[in-house]
Amino acid sequence: MKKTALLKKIGVMAIAALVMILPLYADFNPFNFPDSAEIRRAVKDTWLTAPLEDIRAKTIESRENNEGTLYQIRLEETADDFKIIIAPQSFLSVNRVSGQQTKTVQMEVYPEGAPGSYVLYRSKKDGSPERMCWYFNQDAEVYVQFRKEDTKTVADLLVFGSFAARSVPVGIPFDKMYTTSFSELYRVTLKSLPWQKVTVVPKQYHSSLQMVGVIKDNIMRIDYAEDAAYNESGLLYSITTGKPMKIVSEDTGTSYDSVVADDKNDVLPTGEDFTGDNADSVQQPKKEKRLTLSNAGFIKWIIDGLVEPLTGSGTKIIELLQPTVQYDELSKNGVLSQKWNLSFSLDWSRNLAAKALSARSSRMFNYKEGGVDVTIEPFAAELVDGRPVNVAGYVSETGYAVKKLKSLLYVLAVTEPAYCYLAAIRQPSRVVRSEMAFNECAIFFPYFDDTGRFGCYVFENGREMTLENFCGKYADSFAHLERVKTNDYFFPMTNPGYFE
Repeated sequence: MKKTALLKKIGVMAIAALVMILPLYADFNPFNFPDSAEIRRAVKDTWLTAPLEDIRAKTIESRENNEGTLYQIRLEETADDFKIIIAPQSFLSVNRVSGQQTKTVQMEVYPEGAPGSYVLYRSKKDGSPERMCWYFNQDAEVYVQFRKEDTKTVADLLVFGSFAARSVPVGIPFDKMYTTSFSELYRVTLKSLPWQKVTVVPKQYHSSLQMVGVIKDNIMRIDYAEDAAYNESGLLYSITTGKPMKIVSEDTGTSYDSVVADDKNDVLPTGEDFTGDNADSVQQPKKEKRLTLSNAGFIKWIIDGLVEPLTGSGTKIIELLQPTVQYDELSKNGVLSQKWNLSFSLDWSRNLAAKALSARSSRMFNYKEGGVDVTIEPFAAELVDGRPVNVAGYVSETGYAVKKLKSLLYVLAVTEPAYCYLAAIRQPSRVVRSEMAFNECAIFFPYFDDTGRFGCYVFENGREMTLENFCGKYADSFAHLERVKTNDYFFPMTNPGYFE
């Protein structure tokens, strides 16, 4: 009996201790950042709902919550509204130079878009509240905002200017949200907002980063040659003619002869890099193992690095050229396709992705059966000049607008962490400017670093480039994406069997 009474007493004490602890941590949330709710409760009347003339007279204020997190409260003005910012403290490493010495110091900062920041927008006309933004991600362009629509409160979830959700009703009155914790907002919207699209889980990208590292180690040994690709045996061939290409040693002189392609196999020229010439003889520096590749050949070289270790040989060029698009013979594209290959890089990328899938499976897949096409529609609209605009997402046999790739790749990195993506680029032709053709291709490796910040490696034409530069280069184009599963077991060819 005494033992039972003692256990009951211990249980009561444990529950009491838990009740005391819970309020201290109630404002924490699944994204693992401290919430500003406690601070907002304290400054609601003096900052959030006070007359704007009173707020303008205020100086920057700092407050610490019960968990020891320091917040800064400040007012900032834009052309159209006021922003009341409640931002947590963080530190930025800064190099300070004094004479010949450089010292790294930690500078205290309170960024508006840091995880845990809260921003209230109020109208300059009458001071009325317009919207509230919560930042929960390492990337400040990924956030959730709440607005008033008549008598309702609605939520938007934005990813780099694209709406993953728009005008979703929230069962909390707007005036109650000044002091609502992020945990409560998350709980209320758990089923109505697609949090799964933006919930980052780091340390899932080892195979992608492993492949990137191997590619980087080899790209400085790659020489560009139009139309060049290594066949399944590692011999250099012309893609469009099926003829071998000869490597000429540096000490014997350069022999770079054109190979004339049949009209029906010609590719419709696009972009500045296309020359229209196909070489059957390419110069190779003496005593140096180098690779000679075209744009398409480079992408094949990467996929062969996944396929060959599993099958014993690379992919066959002739199989990668199999058409995947059927045009109506009487349509404009149907007429053009009788002379020009309008879908070259789309066919190439689709077939490569299908070969990669088949190599790690027990059966052979074509691109339709394997589900390699990326066709997801994760966004309801996009933000254009500060206003939401309904736009097309995926377009069949065309892909996605290149300018929206960053938001798409972000969602793909969250939802498909073990994949890279081949991109077939559909762009205006230099021959017929009113027409579009798939000529170029690239490969994307989206990932999140250990802090949860988004990044994406991009490779094209045997070189690395930033995602921003890629989107700028192809700003008026489209990209059709094909998913390929990454693998640590990645061994691209480094010592090609030169054709003699």
